[in-house]
Amino acid sequence: MSENTNKKDLNNAEVETTGHVWDGDLQEYNNPLPRWWLYAFYGTIIFSIGYWILFPTWPMANGYTKGVYKVEIERPVEQQSGDLLVDVEDADNAQMERVKVHWTTRTRLVNELQSSPEALKRHEHFSELMAKTEEEIINDPNMIKFAENAGKTLFVDNCATCHGPQAQGIVGLYPNLNDDNWLWGGSLAQIEETITKGRRGNMPAGKLTMTPQEIEDVAKYTLTLSNNYTPDEATSRGEELFFGKGACFTCHVDFTKDPRKAQGNPLLGAPNLTDQIWEIVDINSKETPEEKVAAIIPQIRDGVDPNTTNRVMPAWESRLSPEQIRALAVYVHQLGGNSAEESNQ
Repeated sequence: MSENTNKKDLNNAEVETTGHVWDGDLQEYNNPLPRWWLYAFYGTIIFSIGYWILFPTWPMANGYTKGVYKVEIERPVEQQSGDLLVDVEDADNAQMERVKVHWTTRTRLVNELQSSPEALKRHEHFSELMAKTEEEIINDPNMIKFAENAGKTLFVDNCATCHGPQAQGIVGLYPNLNDDNWLWGGSLAQIEETITKGRRGNMPAGKLTMTPQEIEDVAKYTLTLSNNYTPDEATSRGEELFFGKGACFTCHVDFTKDPRKAQGNPLLGAPNLTDQIWEIVDINSKETPEEKVAAIIPQIRDGVDPNTTNRVMPAWESRLSPEQIRALAVYVHQLGGNSAEESNQ
């Protein structure tokens, strides 16, 4: 129990107490908080009230209090969400507008991404990249370096799923981008168009116009073009079919060059049959001529149907900005041996 003695003499010292005594001699000092501490405490209360007004604070049934403080960001005109993340490179991917939106950590990040010195410098480089011609880009080491760095990041994020992290591709599924085998053309403009619009590989099935024996003859002739089969009577028949009934020449021959050489046609995405690069059939892994013939026959017989095979590349124009696509095109172009020739070797 305590007694209210309100004594001020504690151990012979004049000390003010609360006046309560426990166990006969246990008392409580009456030391008020310092005035500066009280002012600081009251200040934190005032600050918290201001914070509640300015920033997102209190949870509600269907959301939260958004606060009155806003930041300015760029976003697509049709986008109504203030939380949309828009990086500075995306600004030209759609019609943009500057709007003020409620402050959140996400909108603050968007604001910093769009207005930081680094972001503005990057945007300047992208604008310069778009303004230059293909020849100017190829002859500008600094621009090549910037485009390669930006393009590599874009490639890993968007293209490596199919083409592989090193752009090595998978035979039969996705092309290797490290060689000069440009199915749809190897200039910057052609690569940029391929990325923008996408591609659909297509080859008519030989079984629709040729017998099994004729398909085998065409297979043997096709292999002679890359020195994978020794010419014989069957290859002579295959050559007649290739340039006649089979109509293979209509796609695989570029008539602007040599009408008797199956060096491919970038307008149709038809591959060059005279080199040692095989995109769909892994001929190079076969040891004997018979194995090579057996491997290529199904390809000629069944063709390539984009609706049932993986020879379809999606269009990226709706997912990447024109600046990003150009940087990606430069990166892929450099991977392919810097070939400025518009070919599909």
